[in-house]
Amino acid sequence: MEEQIPASNFPPASPGLVGQITPEQLEQMKARAREAAMMQVYQQQQAQPIPLGRPPEQIVYVKRPLTVAEIILMLALSCGIVFGVQLSIDFISNTLPRIEIKMK
Repeated sequence: MEEQIPASNFPPASPGLVGQITPEQLEQMKARAREAAMMQVYQQQQAQPIPLGRPPEQIVYVKRPLTVAEIILMLALSCGIVFGVQLSIDFISNTLPRIEIKMK
């Protein structure tokens, strides 16, 4: 299985480079990367001007009639809910009081 995996083309790490970056240098590199990213976003926003004459897009809700399948599904669910509630009330009020626990 290992023979099928191609070898990496990365050069071996030299032991002299490990540990040469100080925390201050790391923070400076992070700050430079952060500023470069902010400049890139700013340039992208400048490249796409907002048209002045056009209002911003709004969400439009369109009412549509229910399909036959949706009506049948709502009917089945509502009948199932009503039937289930009636059965549970009947079980709680009639069957549970009749149950007796007999101790020997």
